[in-house]
Amino acid sequence: MGKYPFMQRALAGGAGALLGVVLAAVASAATAEPVTIVALGDSNTAGFRVFDKNAYPAQLEHALRAKGHDVRVLNSGVSGNTSSMGLARLDQAVPPGTKIAIVYFGRNDVRWGVEPLRFRANIDAIVKRLRARDIQVLLIGLRTFSLADIAAANGALYYPDFFAAVSREGEKDPKYTLFFDPIQHLNAAGYEAVVSRLAPVVESMLAKQQAADSEPATGHLLSVPMPAARPQSAAQ
Repeated sequence: MGKYPFMQRALAGGAGALLGVVLAAVASAATAEPVTIVALGDSNTAGFRVFDKNAYPAQLEHALRAKGHDVRVLNSGVSGNTSSMGLARLDQAVPPGTKIAIVYFGRNDVRWGVEPLRFRANIDAIVKRLRARDIQVLLIGLRTFSLADIAAANGALYYPDFFAAVSREGEKDPKYTLFFDPIQHLNAAGYEAVVSRLAPVVESMLAKQQAADSEPATGHLLSVPMPAARPQSAAQ
């Protein structure tokens, strides 16, 4: 074995240990779970009268994966839901391990005459419970009903208008809506337009998640509340 057999055995052992660490790291990376994003809402999330693959959660997943992000986007939209209904099913709709939640309710609340204070209280409770689980939240508001203060107070990101890409002054472009639908739910092209605006915002949240996951165990970036002094808006 040469003049210094003990040293040769030590070096060989060290090389083996190093190889083991490298192989373990590679295996860990290969088996890493995708980041779970949950889209929580009503028919605008569920995808009324469109195939599942054409609803915005599926199109968002496709857009993010096309940009190299290992994600899965779960569709937890239920047609007809109000904010109260969403709050009631929150724990079931947003499973353990979720990293990001996109919350969009309100149009049914308005349509059915839910008191604005009750609606706001429900949204605040939803966001608070998600943030308590260290889940990043993207709260989507209504064009004529801002929820920016609720987002800011809870350290959530705010997106003012779900339909900004498919409407002007609140009027949806008919090419983006379903035929023979008085409520004008979006078609596949409409959801694609929505996702074109929404995806970059979610990408910023994924970057924050990656930074938080790389932090030492002594602190977690997502557990630090964001300042509530100024409402935070996502760029349109």
